[in-house]
Amino acid sequence: MAEVVIAGSNHEKAASRPVLYTGATRRRLDPDLLVPARVRGYCQVVGNIGALVVLLVLGGRATAVWQLVLLYVGIGFALHRLFFPLHDCIHYSLFPTKTENRAMGALLSALLGTSFDAIRDQHMAHHRDFATPEDPGAADYYVRFQSRGQFLRFLLGPLVGSILVKKIGDYVSRPARAVDAAEPDRPVAAKRPKMAGRAIGYLVILAVQAGVCALLTAGFQVSRLWRYPVLNVLPAVTIFLFLVRMRMFLEHGPLDDRICNYFENKRPTARTIYANWIERVLLCGSDFNFHHEHHLYPVVPGWQLHRLHRQLMGAGLDTEDVRSSYRVAMAEIWRNLGPSARDVRKRAAGGVGGGSRRGDLPALTDAVRAPDAARRPQPGPLQS
Repeated sequence: MAEVVIAGSNHEKAASRPVLYTGATRRRLDPDLLVPARVRGYCQVVGNIGALVVLLVLGGRATAVWQLVLLYVGIGFALHRLFFPLHDCIHYSLFPTKTENRAMGALLSALLGTSFDAIRDQHMAHHRDFATPEDPGAADYYVRFQSRGQFLRFLLGPLVGSILVKKIGDYVSRPARAVDAAEPDRPVAAKRPKMAGRAIGYLVILAVQAGVCALLTAGFQVSRLWRYPVLNVLPAVTIFLFLVRMRMFLEHGPLDDRICNYFENKRPTARTIYANWIERVLLCGSDFNFHHEHHLYPVVPGWQLHRLHRQLMGAGLDTEDVRSSYRVAMAEIWRNLGPSARDVRKRAAGGVGGGSRRGDLPALTDAVRAPDAARRPQPGPLQS
């Protein structure tokens, strides 16, 4: 166990959490779990980009308001789906080679309007600083609510730009901050090659975004230029960020703060969610919903996570780490913030744990056993 200091609030105290991943645990994994699938990877990249291109072409031709509204929402969902193959590129696990992962990652990142280095650094910091305020994604799950109204304002805030400035600043400045932090005493002249690489990365972003603009504006027609911000920029900074927040909260956030409460160092959580096919289309891809397994072993390619999940079930999974669907998880937080639930908590006078209904989670007991804390899965031998 590693000691982590929770800082940045009035609740500073030492919190313990497991060391989730080391090179030694990677060597003890079943080697078959570490095998990327090149054809599958290119299908994911081409398929998701293709869906976005179709919507952009339609966006360039739409005339009716209802068509524009539907395309605005659809493009936001399509941009969100780009993240899932990009996520495996970030971990160098979508393709067999680092070169392929970086090249496809740069293309996918450029379609999202950011650089691969920026988004990779941010995501790796999420794994490194998970469950602490220093996590760059902490704003999406390191929270607690007193009412349903507070939860709704938190959940819907990205649709009105509540986190836009912070996110943009983080994506743009993070690569340079990372280099300076890693090499604070290195002469500026020695850093120029990396600076040149970042400059090339931003040129790629401009080129890709120019292509997006051309699709939406029928070749940069002045009368159609308004379509680029309305049908590309706005979906990215509203619909995309809203979907990221909702998914990230349901995967990591406190559905019942008597069990998971980051401010009191209770039970940091990464949940696997057995999504139905609609949720898989709209909210997750590349088996990203097996999120508990991903946080235990980030190096395992997404398409192998379901196999890793089956192996971990043999060791036993805590029911707090599993939900049957995103809908059930959302219903749980909504129910626990209701008036009757608050009354129960007042009567309990600060009781911890238990008492939380889990929707249809009991139906999962044939597949998921609920061990005591000592048997919660930790990285270790997973040979079949």
